[in-house]
Amino acid sequence: MKKETPEYLSDIIELLLDAVCVVDAKGCLLFTNPAFETIFGYPPEEAIGRYMLDFVYPEDRTKTINAVNQIVINNHPPRFENRWVRKDGRIVHVLWSVYWSEEKQVRVAIAYDITEQKNLEQKLIYMAGHDSLTDLPNRSFLISELEESLSVANTISTIIAVLFIDIDGFKQVNDFHGHAAGDKLLKTVAMRLRHQLRKEDSVGRLGGDEFVVILNSISNKQDVVEVVDLLREEICKPLEYNNELLSYSPSIGVVLFPEHYGDAEYLIQCADKAMYDAKKAGGNQAVFYHSGIKLPNVKPE
Repeated sequence: MKKETPEYLSDIIELLLDAVCVVDAKGCLLFTNPAFETIFGYPPEEAIGRYMLDFVYPEDRTKTINAVNQIVINNHPPRFENRWVRKDGRIVHVLWSVYWSEEKQVRVAIAYDITEQKNLEQKLIYMAGHDSLTDLPNRSFLISELEESLSVANTISTIIAVLFIDIDGFKQVNDFHGHAAGDKLLKTVAMRLRHQLRKEDSVGRLGGDEFVVILNSISNKQDVVEVVDLLREEICKPLEYNNELLSYSPSIGVVLFPEHYGDAEYLIQCADKAMYDAKKAGGNQAVFYHSGIKLPNVKPE
């Protein structure tokens, strides 16, 4: 004898904090509980009768269809993640637990909102790869970006320039004006570098007053000379702290790939050596690694 579903189960579904919905074989919503509206913003009268995919974030629709097919055909996997778009336009990250009833030809799905967890994960990933002071990529993230650039450059045979930038006078700024002034100088240099670079280029802070710039898809060495000259001018623009002008300038080492072939660590080391050549020559200069080319000085305004 077939057992009847206890009436109290419907009350439990109404009280659940997780969204519950029933979807027919065509993908239309047949039922939603109150938590569905709480999580997605749609009351029953605006959800029931509509296709479930209408609510799915566009980039996740293909993987959602594939997951549903696996559940219906193979009863696997019963759990998957995707993103939905709330009624107010916000994106919701959802962990689904789904059961397919062959007899009734419906899917019963329970949605757990994991948006906060996902946002925290993304924040931690971002923090792990970025410098907290300047918000630039840190060394590990920059190395990954450079390795990716080198892989692309090997494929399409293009030139990459790696610039190692050290701020001359940074220690004096810290010693005479305090660490707050030094922090302001580093944040300003970071902002000025980002402002002058193209979308395809990258800049990161290795630590202290050391920055690395990656110039991708360069046509020739003269293009690099022009960019380096522009960056030096930008860095050397006046900067005040407590109504006093700070005194500083950049020493820049430059290495070109594939003229100097190697991995990311090797190229940064080469650019670092060229930077020290620029510093030994008096600072406020740029030197190409092993090329003997030295760019003219740029005087602060």
